[in-house]
Amino acid sequence: MGNKKGNSLLETRRQNRILIKDTIYRMEPVTRAEIAEQLELTLPTITTSVNDMITEGLLEEIPLPDEMLVNFKGRRPVAIGFAADAALAIGVELGPYATRAVLMNLKGGILEYSERQPGDEDYEIMLEQVAVQIQELIEKAGNGNLLGVGIGLPGFIDGSRGVVRSIRKSGWVGRHLAADMQEKLGVPVMIDNNVRLRAVGYEMSSHEIRPDSFAYFYVSKGIACPLMVKDNVLSGYTAGAGEVGQMIVSVEKRGNELIEKTLDQLAGETVIFEECQAEMEAGNAEILRDEVEKAGTLAMKQVIKAQVRGDAAVDRILSEKLEYLGTALANVVNLINPGFVVVDSYIITNPENARKLKESAKKKFYGLNEEEIQIVFKEFDHFSGAKGAAYFVIRRCFLQNG
Repeated sequence: MGNKKGNSLLETRRQNRILIKDTIYRMEPVTRAEIAEQLELTLPTITTSVNDMITEGLLEEIPLPDEMLVNFKGRRPVAIGFAADAALAIGVELGPYATRAVLMNLKGGILEYSERQPGDEDYEIMLEQVAVQIQELIEKAGNGNLLGVGIGLPGFIDGSRGVVRSIRKSGWVGRHLAADMQEKLGVPVMIDNNVRLRAVGYEMSSHEIRPDSFAYFYVSKGIACPLMVKDNVLSGYTAGAGEVGQMIVSVEKRGNELIEKTLDQLAGETVIFEECQAEMEAGNAEILRDEVEKAGTLAMKQVIKAQVRGDAAVDRILSEKLEYLGTALANVVNLINPGFVVVDSYIITNPENARKLKESAKKKFYGLNEEEIQIVFKEFDHFSGAKGAAYFVIRRCFLQNG
């Protein structure tokens, strides 16, 4: 009986420590008293756990900012926060345009980063190339505090087993990417869908109180919209990333045949490039042609630059795509009614496109959604996916580890 009580007490302490770490991560700088109030635990319980973590070098005492002391009287309280380099994480995104990786500390500071070509179609070649890229960051870490490596990639990913279930690169399907990479690197490796990890990274880095659920609307070559519920992104054996890009949004009748088109086919970046290329070949889109000639490539950067400079053909193409995207976003909101929606896409680096998307969505919202749903446009960052993968490692291997 005594052993059971002892085990129960240890488990309670472990669970309390997890709660305390998570609260500090979201609220820092925060005082011991604020943690106790937030978790409804006694101050001695908080103090004991916090002091242990200070001794371990995980936490440090820091002065409270002056703006937090405006109405405070009496002895100046001491706040606590995580020691930035107490633990490090590596995040990688195997994206459609590039393989990007970061070495990140506990506070989200980027210590090193790298960008290479997209993962090779051949799985074994990709594995070797990405392992070399990650190994360079492991060597930069060099202090024994590396938690592990997180890898995000498109498609259906079974994160619990570390298996790629479905992806456009057929040679990767069914492969045990996490185990294969871990064998090469000798450090813990975990994988998940890249857009789900972007949502995790946004939630963990914002340090703000959010509604119980929010949707993360991501537009690239494909279009996805995972849902965060109570600080966790919906995932599992059968989970993709809320693949709204596969939503049928257009049906045309040609003779006796119905022609269906998905959102990806109508509004993804691939079709934007195809239509822009067709306009240039037809002798239109002169401003875009100029941008492409200067850059030597057709990419979203050149498309948006041309639009901002007043290319009417490009603006017409993007305006049409934004209507489709607004319709899809409205469908998501009307179905799940999230507290708010985060939009992450290069297309909204032009504020006018953000306005058009918001207007398109809001005019199709049903009922109270028009008044109550907040749409947040995330500042675009090419490394958001890699950062999200690193935050995922911090959550799994540090915050949730008692």
